[in-house]
Amino acid sequence: MTNPYGQPGYGQQPYGQQPPQQPGYGPPSGAMPAPYGQPSPPYGQPAYGAPGGGPGMPGGGDINSIPDYKGWAIASLFLGGLILGIFAIMKSNEVGTYKMQGNYPMAEQASRTTKTICLISSILGGIGCVLGLILIILAASGAIWASSYDPCDYSSYC
Repeated sequence: MTNPYGQPGYGQQPYGQQPPQQPGYGPPSGAMPAPYGQPSPPYGQPAYGAPGGGPGMPGGGDINSIPDYKGWAIASLFLGGLILGIFAIMKSNEVGTYKMQGNYPMAEQASRTTKTICLISSILGGIGCVLGLILIILAASGAIWASSYDPCDYSSYC
């Protein structure tokens, strides 16, 4: 099938072949524009992710080094309760969203908030586990005491 311009295959090139170049067209000359949605850095400042880091970025400038604590957030769902676990998972998802947007400061802040929520949840879960063990020990010792209790030992009426 041919297209109206006379080229076979309706604009598709066979595998491994490059399309013919039109005269006057080719790669743009000069500096490449900034990707869509990201402002160009002012002159003299490195772009985000550049080896020197950008404004507010650590020396490496690797935005993927920000932890999202997803596993800890899921574990806190079971350790510290349903509400804290849900908030931790939501904040962990925000970290990923901000990282995809390239918003380093907000990703860092959401990561710190996720870590704080997970830490509180883990502490509360640990306290709950210790209190649960104490209650189990007390219940077991009370059951042993109740099974060995003889009212005639403490009464003169038997």
